[in-house]
Amino acid sequence: MRTRCLAAAFAVAALSLTACSSTSDKPADPKKLDDAASLACDDFARGYKGAQTQQARVDLADKVNKWAQESGTTGIADNATVLARGSEGSAGSWQIGADTFAQTCLDAGWTGK
Repeated sequence: MRTRCLAAAFAVAALSLTACSSTSDKPADPKKLDDAASLACDDFARGYKGAQTQQARVDLADKVNKWAQESGTTGIADNATVLARGSEGSAGSWQIGADTFAQTCLDAGWTGK
C-alpha cells in the first residue's frame, strides 16, 4: 500500500513539474538538493510512469544516473545506482529501486516544482 501511495505521490508531483532550478552546483547542506539531484529527480518523475518495459526502465535509469552521479546530495548517487541495478532485474527489483530513489528525492526536499 505504501508503495502505491509513494508512486501516486510521485506521479502527482511529476505532473506539477516546472523548469525551475537553483543556481548553485553543490548544496550548502548535503541533505538538500543540488542542481544535479534536482535534474535527476525531475527526469525520474517525468519518466517513471512510462517505464513499463525493461528497456524503458534501463533507459530511464541511465538518464537519471547521468545527473545523479554528479550530485553531492546525500543518497542521490547511491540510490540512482540501486535504481539502475533494479532496472535490469525483475519488476519487483525495479519497484524497490524506484521507491528508494523517489524517497531519497522527497527526503532531500524535491517537490517537483
